Amino acid sequence: MKYKTKNRTKIINYLKSHDDKHLTIAEIQRDLKDIPQASLYRLMDSLLEEGLVRKYAIDPSSPCCFQYVDNEHCHEHFHLICTKCGKLIHLECDEVEHLLHHIKDDHGFDVDISKVNLYGLCEECEKESKR
Repeated sequence: MKYKTKNRTKIINYLKSHDDKHLTIAEIQRDLKDIPQASLYRLMDSLLEEGLVRKYAIDPSSPCCFQYVDNEHCHEHFHLICTKCGKLIHLECDEVEHLLHHIKDDHGFDVDISKVNLYGLCEECEKESKR
């Protein structure tokens, strides 16, 4: 059982309130100035170990991003991440279930959906890039 410290609670609440965007440590530190950087890194590592946060990178040259994982919600769908604006979309679509069954039945592979992120451009960034 992890201690529920004030800083831990503050980080979790911050991540929950920003679940439509991926966040870097620098962005979290910028907004939560009162949490020392060493404490922030230690707490993020702890939240990763507990499975409350997931960590990923958009590409090898960008910093790692973090997202709060709602255990009742985020383990059941893919995430779409805009590589331009950082928007994070929770993809709740019946077609995903069909795809997962196809992969399992036809290819013998059981996908860990909690680790699936799809990268591209959101609708707004796509429109902007065509201008």
